[in-house]
Amino acid sequence: MNLVRASLKYKQVTLTVLLIVFIIGVYSLLTMPRREDPKITSPIGLLVSYFPGANAIQVEDQVTHPIEELLFQNAEVCKEKTKSISRDGISLVYVWINEDVTNPDVFWNKLRNQLLLIKQTKLPLEVVGPFVNSDFGDTEALLISIESDQVSNAQLKEYALMLENKIRSLPESSKIKRIGEQKQELTIQFNFQKLSQYDISLEQILQILKTQNVIFASGSITTDKYEIPIHTNGFYTNEEQIKNQIVATSSSGAVVRLRDIATITREYAKPESIIRVNGNNAIIVGVQMHEGNNIVEFGKKVDDILTQLKKEVPSFVEITIISNQPELVNHNVTHFLQEFLIAIIAVIIVVLLLLPFRIATVAATAIPMTIALTFAILHIFHIELHQVSLASLIVVLGMVVDDAIVVADNYVELLDKGISRWTAAWQSAYELIIPILTATITIIAAFLPIILLTGPIGEFIHDLPITVTVALSSSFVVAMFLTPILCFVFITKGLKEDLENDTKHHKKSILIHMQNIYNKALEWCVEYPKTIIIVTIMSIAIAVLLFVYGVGHKFFPEAERNQFFIELWMPMGTQIEYTNACIKRVEKVIKNDKRITSYATFVGMSAPRVYYNVSPEFPLTNYAQILINTQSNKATIDLAHELQSYIDTLVPEGKIYVKQMQQGQALDAPVEVNIYGDNLLHIKMLADTIKTIMKTSKGVGEIHNNFKEDVLGYTIVTNSEAARLGFTTQSIAQLIYLSSNGYSATKMFEGIREVAITLKTQNNKQATVDDLLNLYVQSPITKKNVPLRQIASIQPQWFPGQIIHKNGIRCMTIGCDMAPNYLAADVLKELKPKIETLQMPIGYTYTYGGEQANKTEVFSKMVIALAISLVIIFLILLFQFKNIKETSIIMLTIPFSLFGALAGLIITNNTFGFTAFMGIISLSGIVVRNAIILIDYIHVLLSEGYDIKTATIEAAKRRMRPIFLTAMAAAIGVVPMIISGSQLWSPLASVIAFGVTWSMITALLTIPVIYYKSLRKQETINYEE
Repeated sequence: MNLVRASLKYKQVTLTVLLIVFIIGVYSLLTMPRREDPKITSPIGLLVSYFPGANAIQVEDQVTHPIEELLFQNAEVCKEKTKSISRDGISLVYVWINEDVTNPDVFWNKLRNQLLLIKQTKLPLEVVGPFVNSDFGDTEALLISIESDQVSNAQLKEYALMLENKIRSLPESSKIKRIGEQKQELTIQFNFQKLSQYDISLEQILQILKTQNVIFASGSITTDKYEIPIHTNGFYTNEEQIKNQIVATSSSGAVVRLRDIATITREYAKPESIIRVNGNNAIIVGVQMHEGNNIVEFGKKVDDILTQLKKEVPSFVEITIISNQPELVNHNVTHFLQEFLIAIIAVIIVVLLLLPFRIATVAATAIPMTIALTFAILHIFHIELHQVSLASLIVVLGMVVDDAIVVADNYVELLDKGISRWTAAWQSAYELIIPILTATITIIAAFLPIILLTGPIGEFIHDLPITVTVALSSSFVVAMFLTPILCFVFITKGLKEDLENDTKHHKKSILIHMQNIYNKALEWCVEYPKTIIIVTIMSIAIAVLLFVYGVGHKFFPEAERNQFFIELWMPMGTQIEYTNACIKRVEKVIKNDKRITSYATFVGMSAPRVYYNVSPEFPLTNYAQILINTQSNKATIDLAHELQSYIDTLVPEGKIYVKQMQQGQALDAPVEVNIYGDNLLHIKMLADTIKTIMKTSKGVGEIHNNFKEDVLGYTIVTNSEAARLGFTTQSIAQLIYLSSNGYSATKMFEGIREVAITLKTQNNKQATVDDLLNLYVQSPITKKNVPLRQIASIQPQWFPGQIIHKNGIRCMTIGCDMAPNYLAADVLKELKPKIETLQMPIGYTYTYGGEQANKTEVFSKMVIALAISLVIIFLILLFQFKNIKETSIIMLTIPFSLFGALAGLIITNNTFGFTAFMGIISLSGIVVRNAIILIDYIHVLLSEGYDIKTATIEAAKRRMRPIFLTAMAAAIGVVPMIISGSQLWSPLASVIAFGVTWSMITALLTIPVIYYKSLRKQETINYEE
């Protein structure tokens, strides 16, 4: 059954169906979920283990090593990327799972069970954890601050609770968390003289508080009819209960209550973090959204809630959105849709300028119909609107009109041959089913292997080949079923009559002028075939030189956002209060800059994840971060560069880094050298050598490492007297901890609010080593109090600040930022020869990380994708033409296009990176289309009796118009993306625009010559098959 002919015969049915599809497409565009980037599943989980009192080396040996041994027994774990950090009292293991793990949740659940076993068998009893955080990669949709310097943190918390309850009522809302809440505690300060007077030990008080503050099953009373449960009021619910807690009886039999031997006060605990927004004290509410919802609509609902809440809180309480994904998504999607609309208009204008009005109108009508059909199908497949899917549509836009142009051009040609409008209408599409389908499949074949990319990059780009496939398939359907109807209705005569009238009146269109110029150029090329072939081959050689020496290489650019970070690292062990004072110096510099719209300061912690590849730092008192929002992406770039040049001088005792958000895998530095070994001192010496090399190299900016400085600690050494008097390490440690930090005994519950109960000594806040040595402790054997200095000494000792493992091996990473106008690839090219001259001791190795590691990992996968594309395209062409020579000639258009692609990057001042490589892969399918159209028509002419030379020349002349139009449509369609200057998408567009244009020239001039020269001895072949 001829479906093309049937659709024309029953055109009312066809048009009705297409109209319904168009309406569905418009509805899909308006209602599709939107987001900034595609959903990316984080391959990282975080294992946290606490080992109070242990130094970094003890944590490494007793906690980190056993956990790593367990992890590396699991095939799901990627050893090369798994990293651990051992610090005083804490072990952090960042677990990477392999890209082929299809269900990460199953692995995380298995790992939790394995960790429970290892905790019982291999870890010290004092270790708390390990805890598995598999939601480490979740991104916040909104960060909303409640800020004011005129109310307490407790009151800010009440306002935050109001906000949480309102947002929680939205069905789209997911996780909601509160950041910056200062917790209250009930402090019990002991008087040791009174403890001695009543002969009470700290162990007794701890035991009483814990055992009195519990709920135990108390059974039930059974009657004839009922079973009545018995409950205990075990939990403390107010301060008076604690103050009146009986802890002992005196020698006279009097009751001794807790208030008799201690001072009990309610106060804020020492802050673990400090949050400010725009310089004001604040609490931040982080909001996440369930997948599959429209984040822009979710943002509007939250805005309504905030508008209402502002009416309910005092005027001096500010409510600020400091990270607004809905707004970013709306801005980015709107921007891409504007580019898309501009691209549509540009393509339509080009078609209208280069084709007669009626033909141009028919061809241009295919664009909105194809786009509507594409959106309808994408919605069915749950593809969301984001920068990748929309960029894909812009890339493919110029191609979706190609099929309609070719069909309309063929229709006019059939009319000029005297065929009736009806027959010409269905034959114009039916005759071209095979060549158009082959050309469409070859382009799809070029894009589709991209879907094989795995990991975060694979997930990021996953929707591009799907979107392109849907769009091109839709274009084919529209060209086969709508374009013939439009041709039949609107085009009633061929071009011959118009051309004769134009000649009579001495009018020549642009295409006629171009056709005349091309005819002369083609004749010259046929006359001097060696010259054109040599020039084309030289263009390939020049393309190689451009790739090696002419084009800058930056595989992943900065993210295009109006946000960036300032990070402050103080020396290890710095108190949070001093870190806070230092970061305030930075706030003073930025607070009056007009380019900054808002900023949030996090002291002792980092901001939650606000971008898919931003990894929050684990809480540390010596760390602070400022999240800065600016007016535009340009303002972000300018301000970040300005601050980097002088901001270090603000805090000489610390290190300040200005960080822009990156595409691709998160990097600590663009250039990194990882040094592996066993001895920390040797590793540091090698690191110092590499630092020296970096300092003397061009293009190197700030240099930093991840080892941190050594920290001063104290070691308690007990003597024989301690053992004789019955003292244990635990009892001595508890006493010192109580005197220096305070000891968390239990909790009090006021409704749903938890209040910690902390034991302290009266001199807790200013305890020195001498104060600790002068403490009196009661001997378990003699029951007499003795000073601590009699049974122990406290000795100073230096310890590593932190110990890093990569792949289970001690590792130190030396990284550097780039000086202005330098690329990481150029700096690494200079560093490598110098570093490779180093004589590494036996057992010590180094690797390159940073952008180079990212590029190496992704580049190899993309080369495989390109190779698969080429093989598939070759096989498709071979099945169609059934001739190795013809197939090979068509495949030559791919290397011929490289000169244009790389020259385009230089002309547009873009670098070669991830998306530029995507453009090369895309070109492999796009550029063969022109050669397919040309050679297929040569077959038609040969079947009509032309000799091979005449058939080749005439086919090239007659197919110049559709080849030129389709190439220009593809190139013009991506021009708005080039003009936008996007560091991510402009390289892709440049490669396609200039690559297609250059390929068009070679397809029209070089391919006919190569075809004729290669196949002139095969004129006897039957091309009618």
